[in-house]
Amino acid sequence: MSSLIKRSNGIYYFISTIDGARRWISTGETIREKALRRIPTLTYNQSHRVKIPMLSEFIDQFLEIGCSTHRPGTSDIYRRALYSFLQCIGNKKISLVGVKHIDVFKHQKLHTIQPTTLNMYLRSLKAAFNKAVDWEILQRNPFRKVQQCPVPQRAPQFLTLDQFRSLIQTIKEPWLLQAIHLGVFTGMRRSEIANLQWKHIDFAREMIIVESDANFQTKTGKRRILPMNSLVNQLLHSMYTQRTGNYVIMLGGKPVRTIWISRRFKQYIQKMDIDKSLHFHILRHTFASWLVQAGVPIYEVQALMGHSTIRVTQIYSHLIPKQLRTSVEMIIPPENILPSHEIMENVESLKVLV
Repeated sequence: MSSLIKRSNGIYYFISTIDGARRWISTGETIREKALRRIPTLTYNQSHRVKIPMLSEFIDQFLEIGCSTHRPGTSDIYRRALYSFLQCIGNKKISLVGVKHIDVFKHQKLHTIQPTTLNMYLRSLKAAFNKAVDWEILQRNPFRKVQQCPVPQRAPQFLTLDQFRSLIQTIKEPWLLQAIHLGVFTGMRRSEIANLQWKHIDFAREMIIVESDANFQTKTGKRRILPMNSLVNQLLHSMYTQRTGNYVIMLGGKPVRTIWISRRFKQYIQKMDIDKSLHFHILRHTFASWLVQAGVPIYEVQALMGHSTIRVTQIYSHLIPKQLRTSVEMIIPPENILPSHEIMENVESLKVLV
């Protein structure tokens, strides 16, 4: 069944069901008689548009074309999200994918993956289906109003100084020790450390430059500058005198790979008396946590971490209650303060008046 409806923008839309989905097709006309004359043409054009693909076909197209500019890690997230969705709801034309299918997907996945991972999948699926809208395969994105799963806010884990000392005392590989020290004293990500080159080290200004190049892209795509503390400066100077290539951390004459860092770090974590689920990323959390505990302002921590918004950095704010207590004490004038018993007497007098 088809109909013609005038929307709030004053334009008439031809509503029709195509490939099982309800479509709103603009006539581009504000006068009903002219809109009616355009319906036959619209019907013909719509029936000869791009064929609505099956979900599996769309996934192949998106991963080949839509992900061509993404980093490998990002493409892998899209791949896992899309194929997980396909496995859950079955192969059907993407025009038939609706909110009910998405709810089924959310319900099933919450039994097997964490809410944080599911939200990452939902964001990836929404972005993929936005591309279907851009390609004019779909008129509306079925994920446009889907709510993220609530995630209980948990304080980030980090290593205590004693735990960090115990960790580095057990490690034998010099290259892994170097990576760990850079991680905990600069807050650099694993991929940033693995791709760090000597051209990014500015000894004169005591700075490390984290930026993208032809072989590597930072998480945000933005360039940031990290100041070196004395320990990092001394470490890098020592490594520079023994360098064997363009990359800061080398292994067997080749740049160290991120997977080598992750696996070897995990093996040492398994031997320690701490949470066995910890990954190399715990060093980045440790860097931020130690800064906050030392009284470094949260906005400075944000800049050092390279967070896009202060909201991301605020997960560490629970570590600064002592600093906050010191701050509120600063508003007390040094003199002319009433004793506490006089303050209470004034309060009682106000209660009587009220």
